[in-house]
Amino acid sequence: MTVPRVALGMTLHNNAAHLPRALDSLLGQTHRAFVLVLLDDASSDDTAAICRDYAARDSRIRYHRHAARQAMIATWRGVVDIAAGECPSAEYYAWVSDHDIWDSRWLERMMAELDADREAVLAYPMTRRVTPGGAVIDKDPRLFDTAAYGDVHERWKAFCRDVVGAGDMVYGLIRLEALRRAGTFRTVLRPDRLLIAELTLQGRIRQVPEELWFRRQSSARSVSRQRTTLMLPGAAPWWFSWAPWLQHSVVLWREYASPVPPPYPITRAQWLGMLLRYQVAYGWKGFRKSDLSHVVERAAGRVWWSRKLVSHYARHALYSTLVGARTARGRLRRIAKRALYEVLVLTHRLGLRGRGQTP
Repeated sequence: MTVPRVALGMTLHNNAAHLPRALDSLLGQTHRAFVLVLLDDASSDDTAAICRDYAARDSRIRYHRHAARQAMIATWRGVVDIAAGECPSAEYYAWVSDHDIWDSRWLERMMAELDADREAVLAYPMTRRVTPGGAVIDKDPRLFDTAAYGDVHERWKAFCRDVVGAGDMVYGLIRLEALRRAGTFRTVLRPDRLLIAELTLQGRIRQVPEELWFRRQSSARSVSRQRTTLMLPGAAPWWFSWAPWLQHSVVLWREYASPVPPPYPITRAQWLGMLLRYQVAYGWKGFRKSDLSHVVERAAGRVWWSRKLVSHYARHALYSTLVGARTARGRLRRIAKRALYEVLVLTHRLGLRGRGQTP
């Protein structure tokens, strides 16, 4: 029997409707040597029954269940620990969701990508969004890749400037050792983006130019929602009130700039520049998505429209003024000519009378 080099971890919570389809697509992978750990975060629907049925039929599946709800961060961290224990031979790890669909070649292609590039820490495919009913959404896949950058500073610049879809990349195939060094899943808002930032420090991120993952679109996505789903009520740290990019910068400074010696050959001065770049880039992107940004854009739109309207009427007023002035000038010239004519006629008549002539 082939020793599995891959451990997959699926966190579960009340999504029984899509679970069988997700499991079928994973179990049908062309690369079959893997362990799939299912960690049920105290689901109250049919999730447990479905998982036990699949585990009884396929020895690659290991089902575990929380006795009480633990929320997202604890469950995502827990499934990694369990998977590493269930599959001690694992070199690679991937979180897999309980509602998405994978092409049968997904795992084979991701492994080939990492096997071919020892400096790569993460491989993920192009992603196609689908509706809750499974219909493909007509939207271009998100693109991001740092395969061309060997230098950490160049990778960091590309990450800050171009990164999109950290929520896609976090479901890619990751070197387990690199995932451990990156803290697995930290207690911050937007932990997926922070994880991609930390992996960027370690090596390259490769995107396979094939659509091999179909992600079921959810309407419930926002930072405000994460404040209640990442941690149990009352368990969130006090800094959850901070902006995500500020939380991330604090963690990055604590983990990579403060230790002596530092884990990477990056000076504190360089870290200050890197974190400033991260703050500005991520903060701007966050602002662009915020309600305040929409308010500002609408206000700017109204100002632009008002300015355009004022400019429109000003041009019309100027045109009317010029046309009116020209018309008035023409009338004045005609009146002046008529007046001059009458004066000349009158003068002529008076001259004739003065000479005793009848006009």
